[in-house]
Amino acid sequence: MEEAAEQRLSSYIAQQLGVSIDALDEHPFQIEENASDDGIIYSWRILWDDTPPEGVTTYGAPKALWSEIHPADESDVES
Repeated sequence: MEEAAEQRLSSYIAQQLGVSIDALDEHPFQIEENASDDGIIYSWRILWDDTPPEGVTTYGAPKALWSEIHPADESDVES
């Protein structure tokens, strides 16, 4: 069950970034919430461990690149 949820999340992130799931899988990342102090989530930052997939918009500097997407809600990653 957990693997299916991870796959749906990966699919959502890949779609938001405009890349395939296979391309996303080749580029390890972490997710960080961009939120206010009162818990309102504005976006997700995709923090790339090394490099992003080709064509993905990034911010930051080499070795500290990140991308930003709209956060998923339950309907975006439901089965």
